[in-house]
Amino acid sequence: MECIRISLLILGIWPEEHKLEKDFSFLRYRYIVTLVFILFLLFIPQCANLFIVYNSLELITENLTTVNFAVLVVFSKFFIMKSKRKVLGEMLKSYARHWENVEDSEERKTMMHYANIAGKIAIGCFMLTQGAATLKNVQKIFEIIESKAKGLERIFILQSLLPPIFKVTPYYELACLGQVIGIYCLSITYSAVDCLVYILTFHVCGQFKTLQRSLMTAIDSPKYLKNSEEFKDVLGVVVRKHESLNWFAKSIEDSFNICFLIQILISTLLMCFQYFLVFRAFFHSENLPVNDIVFMIVYIVGNMLFIYIYCYMGELLVVASTGLTNTVLESKWYKLTPNNMKMLMFIVHRSRKPLKLTAGKFSVLSVATYSNVVKTAAGYMSVMLGIESKKEEAM
Repeated sequence: MECIRISLLILGIWPEEHKLEKDFSFLRYRYIVTLVFILFLLFIPQCANLFIVYNSLELITENLTTVNFAVLVVFSKFFIMKSKRKVLGEMLKSYARHWENVEDSEERKTMMHYANIAGKIAIGCFMLTQGAATLKNVQKIFEIIESKAKGLERIFILQSLLPPIFKVTPYYELACLGQVIGIYCLSITYSAVDCLVYILTFHVCGQFKTLQRSLMTAIDSPKYLKNSEEFKDVLGVVVRKHESLNWFAKSIEDSFNICFLIQILISTLLMCFQYFLVFRAFFHSENLPVNDIVFMIVYIVGNMLFIYIYCYMGELLVVASTGLTNTVLESKWYKLTPNNMKMLMFIVHRSRKPLKLTAGKFSVLSVATYSNVVKTAAGYMSVMLGIESKKEEAM
């Protein structure tokens, strides 16, 4: 969590206010600097370059998949992190309270188990994204050095159409440096926000697991079998925590469902275009550089991994949120008094409706959804290959 917090804090979109922001109010708007780098050095120059490469499907595909599609996702994440700052801040406070109010070693062990899984996934995805960004930057820097040695026209880090002044020293070097910084800002935002969602979602799933254990202990404890008042008090604690977790999970869904939708749609197109580039590279390029192959593989794997984790989390949340019903059925509920049994019925009824993560309220995130995304991307890729082959035959 600390790595993610520092990254988002530097970018200016961490939900909680830093103490320096209280002393220097202008620091609250530092996120604008990140947006300027991304918008004016990456997105607009690449969009302008589309008018030059419009007759090449391969160059258009490379242009869109390198930065432009990712920029759309990142802009949505910036908007969500700023517009939902208050809700996200409350969620982080609730997250901290859960860790502060651990009741016993067994509960801490369960929480640590889910936290370790989320942490490993978050760090892995974060490093994979930064690795892809570094690979792309290093590759382009070597190409720039090679073109300079051969006396060729100056090229930028990305396919870009910039004013002629940026082909002159020192503006050219500044533009390249700005694009490198912009790529890192883009990749950090893309991955860090996702990692925050992973951590919060796995945390709430772990909390549901500890809640199931608390409920099982209350039902099976001999001292509550006859004493309805004490059982009622214990059950009240369970119900209040259950409602708190329902709010936590729904807040994740309400805050990020639009982002999930945009990312699923964009990722489908990204996978489709990247598959297309890979097929073109392997079957139509005689001397394909190794670094190009590595970058394509890392890019595709990273994109597929991010979507799979989202879908896996959605499935995990459904199972965790409905687990209280199974907990009651597996317990010794039949030994309770009739009044205590009636109280359990409300918990069973409340947990029958699963909590879900959705893509814009349209589609529930699940492993089946991931399968559909991959099949759709492969279908679009076959269409693009067909169009490209017909175009080559016509020529």
